[in-house]
Amino acid sequence: MKSSLCIVLLAFPLSVVACSHDDKPPLTGPDPDMTPAARNSPSAPGELGAEASEALSDAQIVTVLRAVNVAEVDQARTAVGKVHDAAVKKFAEMMIAQHGQAVKNLDALDDKLGYKETDSQLGTELGVKATRTEQQLSAAKDENIDRLYMMSQIDAHRLALDTIDSRLIPAARHDDVKSLLQTTRPVVADHLVQAQQILEGLK
Repeated sequence: MKSSLCIVLLAFPLSVVACSHDDKPPLTGPDPDMTPAARNSPSAPGELGAEASEALSDAQIVTVLRAVNVAEVDQARTAVGKVHDAAVKKFAEMMIAQHGQAVKNLDALDDKLGYKETDSQLGTELGVKATRTEQQLSAAKDENIDRLYMMSQIDAHRLALDTIDSRLIPAARHDDVKSLLQTTRPVVADHLVQAQQILEGLK
C-alpha cells in the first residue's frame, strides 16, 4: 500500500514519521501581509541540501513526484474548511481533485513499471517543507488563512517547478517517466499562475 509523506513535498506524499505539534518549537511561516515578491523566492532544489548531487533513479523520481502531489492534496484538505474567500476555496478544491488524480496516475505507473516507493534525500527534504506548511495551515485561525494558503501554494508550486526542471526531468530515463514529467509540468505552471492571480485579488 502506498504511504503518504509526513516528514518526507508533493505531496507529493518515503518514510513516514508521525507529526506532532506538542514538542516542537513554534513554526515561523510567511507573513500573510507580505506578497511573494517582497519575500525571498523559495530555495531552488539544488539549495535544499545534500540531494543536489544525488543521482535519482526513475523509482525515486516517481516517489518524489507522488509525494509532492499528496502534499498538495493534504494541504488543500486542511485549508478548504478554513478559508473564507470563494476563489481560494475553489482553488483548494481544484488542488484536491487534480493532484488527487495525479496520485492515481502515479500509482498506475508504479504498477505498470513494477516500481516500489523509494526514498531519496530530495524527497525527504521536500517532505520536511511540506509538513511545515501543513502544520502552519492547521494552526492558522484568523482571517489571514486565505493569504497564508495562497502564498504557501505559490511557494510550493515554484519549488515543484524548480524540482521538475532541475532534478527530475534531467534524471529521468524511462520513456513513461519522461512523458509523465512533461505532461505534469504545464499543469503545475498553470496552478502557479492561478495562485498568483488569486493572491493579487485578495483584499
